[in-house]
Amino acid sequence: MSTGPAPEDYPRLPGPARFVKEVVADLDAGKSVIIVFPDATVESGVAEAILVDIAAEGARAEFCDESTEHFPTRVISTFGLDPVSERVFDEWDTIIGWDAWQGSWVLVPGWQHKDINEIVDRWPAQLKVCGLPAEDRPKLVIAVRLADLPRKQITHLDSSSVGVHWWWGVLDRLDTETRLTVVSDRRLNPIEAAAITELSGWDLACTDYLVESWDRTTAGLSAAIRNYQDSVTPPKCSTDNATRSPAKRGVAAPPPELERSWREGLVDRWGHSIRWAPNTLDGAAVTQRLWMAHNRILIPHVDEQRVDFERMIRAKATRYALSDLWRREDDIIEIGSLAWLVDSGRVDIGKEHRLRLQAFRDLRNDLAHRRPIADELMQTITGYLDYEW
Repeated sequence: MSTGPAPEDYPRLPGPARFVKEVVADLDAGKSVIIVFPDATVESGVAEAILVDIAAEGARAEFCDESTEHFPTRVISTFGLDPVSERVFDEWDTIIGWDAWQGSWVLVPGWQHKDINEIVDRWPAQLKVCGLPAEDRPKLVIAVRLADLPRKQITHLDSSSVGVHWWWGVLDRLDTETRLTVVSDRRLNPIEAAAITELSGWDLACTDYLVESWDRTTAGLSAAIRNYQDSVTPPKCSTDNATRSPAKRGVAAPPPELERSWREGLVDRWGHSIRWAPNTLDGAAVTQRLWMAHNRILIPHVDEQRVDFERMIRAKATRYALSDLWRREDDIIEIGSLAWLVDSGRVDIGKEHRLRLQAFRDLRNDLAHRRPIADELMQTITGYLDYEW
């Protein structure tokens, strides 16, 4: 059974590729950067894959040597040189002017370096006094978790010399749909694909799981999500409901009240909304997301059918038959009213058309009442739409 995308698959998705491009743009503009990852992304190896992809964009990019030496010494070791022979540069106020480092990028995963607080404290000041033009300045790519560097310290950095990028809202609907296309081999009809996308959100491991394990029925989806929740190790559960509606959506960074859940990989921004991980959903939330998927795909078909049936019924109906109908200002006749004309015997369109009209009327009523479409009606509708079931 699939365990989700490999870490190295993420940089190839549209959202992460855009994220890497934004980081590189700051580096090309002469800034150093700080990337704030949730703990879960570091633990999964995705953060490292993103850093490797960033490094590949630099003409001279190296991961900082891990040792107990102080930072300037580690920088010299990073480039394969003997710190003793370069000891004239082995201090904070001299290392930034070291010719061998100019124009280079050094990547510093904060979870591998215990002095990351000192590095972040001292580096902006060194940039200000170095006197080097932006294109010659050495650049640091510092990746941290909030366990490594407090949020308060991050938010007070000088944005003119250090760009800050949060792994928040990086994945959106296009990424989920892209992953779904890869793992499903296009074996899904549009309704099934929408359901998996909506239920998974940014959790691409869930996308893979549902492709393999969901039986494609409305009744079976809740069971599939419960099984997925049981498969997560360690099991995840939703946090206090009071945090589920934050005061702000967090455009660039997670709202403070969601910080802990974000770090644990339970919440993220997906598109223009905050989305909780599938592992945290109860039955009502699963039902809501399934309705959202059905509504997204099927409501345009309801309107297409309404237009066709209105044209057909107007051609057959008498003026008297139409006179009692409630009419919108734009003179459109709703599909429910069209079905009433046929059901009441005021207009005869034949059995085949009547059954089709009734099915789309029932479909529209369920969607209007925020109900996912039950399997029997869905089978009828997909037959009319020539979707496989």
